[in-house]
Amino acid sequence: MMKSNEFGFKQDVKIIDLLKSQKFTFSAEIIPPRNGVEQVKVLDQIKVLISAGAEFFSVTKGAGGSLRGGSLPISQAIKDQFGVPCIAHFTCRDMTPQEVENQLMDHHYFGIRNILALRGDPPTDQPDWRPHSESLRYAYQLIRQIRELNEGRFLPRPGARSDQNQVATDFCIGAAVYPEHPVASEKIEFLKMKVDEGAEYGITQMIFDASVYAQFLEDCAKQGLQVPILPGSLILRSQAQAHRMMKRFGIQVSAKIMNKLPAEREANGVGRVVDLFLEYLEDLKRVGAPGVHLFVMSDIEASSGALEKMKLLEVGDG
Repeated sequence: MMKSNEFGFKQDVKIIDLLKSQKFTFSAEIIPPRNGVEQVKVLDQIKVLISAGAEFFSVTKGAGGSLRGGSLPISQAIKDQFGVPCIAHFTCRDMTPQEVENQLMDHHYFGIRNILALRGDPPTDQPDWRPHSESLRYAYQLIRQIRELNEGRFLPRPGARSDQNQVATDFCIGAAVYPEHPVASEKIEFLKMKVDEGAEYGITQMIFDASVYAQFLEDCAKQGLQVPILPGSLILRSQAQAHRMMKRFGIQVSAKIMNKLPAEREANGVGRVVDLFLEYLEDLKRVGAPGVHLFVMSDIEASSGALEKMKLLEVGDG
């Protein structure tokens, strides 16, 4: 149950507590609307996904320099208006530690307790872009700063006396995970750096091969990494879409999935691709996934249909 803080905003339930208390979780990632687009559409999507069975959400930041504000207020609305836990994506690229601390305090005051700590993408339309010389460069540095705030260690103010009355924050820190990172040694090394600095769980990039996920869990276990790793995925509608995803993100789609997808998107093919996704979900469960994080994108029909069926099957398994 969520409690209110001094400002009247609900303090969120921590995602790590949900992952520890539930056998398998169903969650979804929401993208804020483009700046200037009516906000009601994304709120309607959230309502549909909650009705379908989404147990918590994450809200992205604009990728690649795209103009999409609203991550914080949408996260706050999901938590306060809908009473559902939410992870706010937080990117640090080109932000100084001072700017990071100030923005994290905004999240703290709004009762946001779940942060997915990310480096963030450089602007795609600025090939000569360079980050600010004093900015954070990597996600593990952001995770370290959040952990220090959780320990009550705030940035010093030049010329000011230390404030003994500072109250620590209480963020639950998540990290992005890349099982198909092209350099084999780095995909575990980078996660270990994040966990050592304070990350409590991970969410993978889009993954469409349960054997790749299983191997990644095995490699993590060999290195003593025991944090929950949620596989992130979306419902592929066609082989053409699958090939686009593979090229864009440098990932693989298993032959088991690819061979059952239609060549092109079918107008009335939602049920077919949802059932295929549920087969994949069973494979993820068998290899030890603690849940599934569904990247909704703009496909609300397939996403809500999958969540409804997933929830029904989970109740049936109980």
